[in-house]
This record gives sequence, C-alpha cells and structure tokens, in this order.
Amino acid sequence: MLALASCAVVAVAQRDTRVVYQESSTRNLEPDHYMMTAPLIADVVVSQQKISYTEKEAYKILPVTAANAEQIKSMMPDLKKIALSRAAKTYDADLLVGTIIDVITNDQGFLEITVSGYPAKYTNFRNATRQDIENVQEARIATYGQDNTEILRRQKSTDVQVKEK
Repeated sequence: MLALASCAVVAVAQRDTRVVYQESSTRNLEPDHYMMTAPLIADVVVSQQKISYTEKEAYKILPVTAANAEQIKSMMPDLKKIALSRAAKTYDADLLVGTIIDVITNDQGFLEITVSGYPAKYTNFRNATRQDIENVQEARIATYGQDNTEILRRQKSTDVQVKEK
C-alpha cells in the first residue's frame, strides 16, 4: 500500500512522467506426457571363468561394534549392493550369474564382503516377438507356479501389440 502511495506522489510532482503497471494471469495446465516402450529382449553371454571380489575399503569408516550391530544389520542389503556393484564394474559385467555373497567381520572389526559368480554381458538387443513373450510367460509359470499366473495375464485396459519380424 505504501508503494502505491509513493508512486502517486511521484506522478503528481512530475506531471510529465507516467508510470504504467499491467499484469495478466491465467490458469496454466500442462499436458501429460506418456511414453510406452516396446518389449525388449537380449541375449546374455556368461563367462566360463568364475570371479571373486572382496570389498574392504567401502566399509572402513564403520567398524562393527555391539552398539551398532543392529544398525549395520539393517544396512546390510545396501552394503551388499555396494560390493556387488563394484565387483561388476571391476570385471566389466552387466550382471553376475550364480552369485554368492559372503559377509565377515575381519580381525580389525571391519566388514569384508566377498562376491563370487560368473560375469555376464547383455548382447543382441532386439524387439521381442510374440514367441519371446510366450517363452517368458512359460518360464515365469515354471518358476513361480500356476497359482501366480494372474501377474502374467494381459490387463484389459492395456492394448500392447508385439510386431513379428
């Protein structure tokens, strides 16, 4: 309110100066953006050589004590992910097959997490065919059982089409 009053005084004192203020507002509605990707499939090439990687450095800031044992236990899934990620990077792998993760506390009271398995790389990415999708569904049924087939059924509200090559 004070700012408007001072503008009026300036306008009276200087008759040749004109101050104009204008503003417009409207409601703004941005359209939603949706994206759908075609089902994609790839081959996995698995190395014949089993690797072993032990992560020690990442955990040197957190010694295992009786006071923090429960906290470390709750953090363990994330700590294992660190070791798994570093093992994959070290061996230039997209994933590890047949992975075993061993966790110990060394003599100094720090964690050591050892990851072993077969490094693998994804290759030959391509659009999935109808046969590929049927194979995946059959594999899921074989893995999870016939009782879990509801997760495999096509949703009636979704129209996804697969182009055959």
